[in-house]
Amino acid sequence: MNCTILLRKLIAIERMIGKAEDDTLRNLLYDAEDYVVQMQSAQSNGLLRETLREEQAQLELIGEPS
Repeated sequence: MNCTILLRKLIAIERMIGKAEDDTLRNLLYDAEDYVVQMQSAQSNGLLRETLREEQAQLELIGEPS
């Protein structure tokens, strides 16, 4: 997941304006929106894993078993 892919999707939508049917544009927009949600989910999951690793490291420093 990255911003370059999202940007390509948005540029494709922009280029289709005035050329494609409304349903086609709507479906392309739904695809871009879904991609943003996936990006947000991946980012949130990464932050959660990082937080858990940091908490585990802190527990290990104070001698708590993990």
